[in-house]
Amino acid sequence: MHALIAAAVSLVGLGLVFGFSPSTAGITLHLLTTSSRAARSITWMCAGLALGATIYLLLFRVVEPETLTALAKTDAQRLLVRRGVDLVAGVLLLLAALVLARSARRRRPRTHRPPRRETPARLVAIGTGEAMSSLSGMATMYITGRVLTAATPVIALQVLEYAMFLAALTGPYLLAARAWQAFPRLARRITRLSDRLARADLRPWIAVGLAVAGLVFLALSVFGHHG
Repeated sequence: MHALIAAAVSLVGLGLVFGFSPSTAGITLHLLTTSSRAARSITWMCAGLALGATIYLLLFRVVEPETLTALAKTDAQRLLVRRGVDLVAGVLLLLAALVLARSARRRRPRTHRPPRRETPARLVAIGTGEAMSSLSGMATMYITGRVLTAATPVIALQVLEYAMFLAALTGPYLLAARAWQAFPRLARRITRLSDRLARADLRPWIAVGLAVAGLVFLALSVFGHHG
């Protein structure tokens, strides 16, 4: 019993870690401020998050990822120690910054595009892609599977424990949708702020960020490697 309680607490924490993502939070905010059925849209997206997590969980039931992780790490290290990689990356980032800075001098045309209809299938696909797009998420699901099997060999109890993980994974986004409906005045303020940011031309700032990143990579290509 103590093992099940400890596993449940761990799984709630793992669910929160797996679910937190700036890009997923941004998609949620976009749906809240643009969708006429925000709660429904976010529910479908959360279904995709749960689907992606479950795919990883089932995959790690039959595939041991440690060997693949070690190989990927070795390849990454071999790639990153080369000066040429940092040099090329720095040059490309600086070129991208230059192109973006030049385009920022021209006023961006204002176009009025009709809102894109978010179908359930598309929203589920977005959620699944978000869930499966990071290596940290993959590692989290591997740990989740180990916690489940260590807690109990009974499949029914593992399913119940995993349901707590999914609740922690999707709960913050579903609660955000609920709060959006419960506090309409705050929702309107956030929508106005989001519209203001969407109309702002961020190209100069992005160009500066790319230039800084390019300079960092150039510095690494010169000073960052020894031997």
